[in-house]
Amino acid sequence: MIPHFELLDLEQIESKLASRFADDTILSLKDLPLPESLENLPQIAQKISQAIRDNKRIVIVGDYDVDGVVSCAILDEFFKKLSFPIQVEIPNRFSDGYGLSASVIARLDCDMIITVDNGINAIEAAEICKKRGIELLITDHHTPQATLPEALICNPKLSPKFPEPEICGACVAWYLCAALKNEMRLQVQMVEFLDLLSLAIVSDVMPLRGINRVLLKKGLEMLRKSKRIAMIQLKEQFSKHNLDAQLISYYIAPLLNCAGRMDCAILAYRFLVAENLAQSKQTLAQLLDWNAKRKSLQNATYEEAKEMFLSQKDSANLPFILSFKEDWHEGIIGIIAARLSEEFGKPSIVLSLKDGILKGSMRSLSVDCMQVLGACKDSLIAFGGHIGAAGLSLKLEDLEDFRAKLMAFEIPQMQEEQSQIACFKEVLGRLPLRFINTELFERIQAFEPFGHQNALPRFYTEAEIVSSRYFGAGHSSVRLQEEGATQNALVFFKDLRESIGKRIGCVYSLQWDKYNSNVVLNLEYYEFL
Repeated sequence: MIPHFELLDLEQIESKLASRFADDTILSLKDLPLPESLENLPQIAQKISQAIRDNKRIVIVGDYDVDGVVSCAILDEFFKKLSFPIQVEIPNRFSDGYGLSASVIARLDCDMIITVDNGINAIEAAEICKKRGIELLITDHHTPQATLPEALICNPKLSPKFPEPEICGACVAWYLCAALKNEMRLQVQMVEFLDLLSLAIVSDVMPLRGINRVLLKKGLEMLRKSKRIAMIQLKEQFSKHNLDAQLISYYIAPLLNCAGRMDCAILAYRFLVAENLAQSKQTLAQLLDWNAKRKSLQNATYEEAKEMFLSQKDSANLPFILSFKEDWHEGIIGIIAARLSEEFGKPSIVLSLKDGILKGSMRSLSVDCMQVLGACKDSLIAFGGHIGAAGLSLKLEDLEDFRAKLMAFEIPQMQEEQSQIACFKEVLGRLPLRFINTELFERIQAFEPFGHQNALPRFYTEAEIVSSRYFGAGHSSVRLQEEGATQNALVFFKDLRESIGKRIGCVYSLQWDKYNSNVVLNLEYYEFL
């Protein structure tokens, strides 16, 4: 059932969007908190500065997602400005597992390890470093557990003086570079790294308020004029799209992430730091090939996982989705979990079974993943992550015990959250077609960048489909008419040629059509009336 939406005008839209930031105190770069507000960061900078003076062998250990890869790229570029050589190591998802581990340390010959976007749960690794005489410095943003590694740690969630606990790992790495700049009295412009940082902020779905909003807005500006070889390549590859947070989220982030999902993330890192055009083109071609294979495999696995859930008794009333299968590709099950969670409005866990061990991911839009997994920790080998996303592993023999604890977990307001179609919850109001024009679009764009906690503005209206053209891989370009006003609209993965003449109620957002230089509707949901 479609809810009732109030009729909007331009002033009301602007007022609703402005109210999102009414409590923000960080509105520009000059408002950003200083590096020393992050706990232990000045001490970490001092230790790195001393290691540089002593010509110590330094290794940066990252993570295999975009946030981790970008973290490594930022530090690589910073150390290049110092003309000081470092080694970058990114664990292989399949052979090393997540983060700093015994297998990673075993192949390193160094005096100091700096983790970026990982390390907060590396208790065993910290013990190994201590025995080997390796100084371990941890920078991370993931949720800390009760026991911490024996090392100097910088994490915004352990920094009471830092105003925003939800920043990405690359943002912590950027702050580390700022602290090093201050410690070593360097002339480095920190805005030069923001084109890279923008990729991580969007990819790791950070809340776009305060610090993240300010850094991303400037980062997108830097990205549009960036002369970095990788950024030039990406802008050429996706030239038909507008360069905004949505482009990063839907195209650039999945492309870079596919390296760690399908093989090894070091390729994405090499692409970002490439200084040779031919090498950059070759690396991009490999990433595009892996991404195409990832999409095909992902779609097939998603259908399997979905069918597995729906075949369970009383699936509609189960509080969680739990699907697993032997040898599902570990690199894509996080995406599968996210898609299931979005489609069914439930927290989702998808696992792959190999050699008696289940490994996988949890995604949720409505409940704290770490809180849920913490309640089930006695059934798990390990877990870690964020509020909305986490990784976990357990023995097959403990699966039923884990399932029982999971299904017994009480999710507050679950029924209320499931009772509404998710897209209706983000609709600002009813906006008829006659109000849509370039001025409206430009006024809305003033509130960019859009993303988590600053959702792309969505509106509702009712209109007739007067024409429909099929294009691409199953998409429709339609002409809508309402009270004499007409507008073009895009509907992805639907063929509406048989629906000409029918009336629909639809939820839509606005986007800029670069080729025709006008505003077009993006239909995100519709019902026939």
